[in-house]
Amino acid sequence: MEISGLTVGVKVKEIGTRGIVYQHCTVLHSDVIGLVFEVQRAVAEGGNVETVVSQVLVPWVNIQYVLLMEERT
Repeated sequence: MEISGLTVGVKVKEIGTRGIVYQHCTVLHSDVIGLVFEVQRAVAEGGNVETVVSQVLVPWVNIQYVLLMEERT
């Protein structure tokens, strides 16, 4: 079985893993082992809200779904 990866730079609506759902991600790398993506999140510390950018590697065996886009009518 051949698995083709997601293209670098693709914007992903949502990535669901066994314990966490990541939203509004950008693909950095994809291969047969896993998916590396960048996600931004707001973090509140001491009354200040900051935007934190994280790079995450998740093996494909832990990913339950990838939602590339969503359309509402």
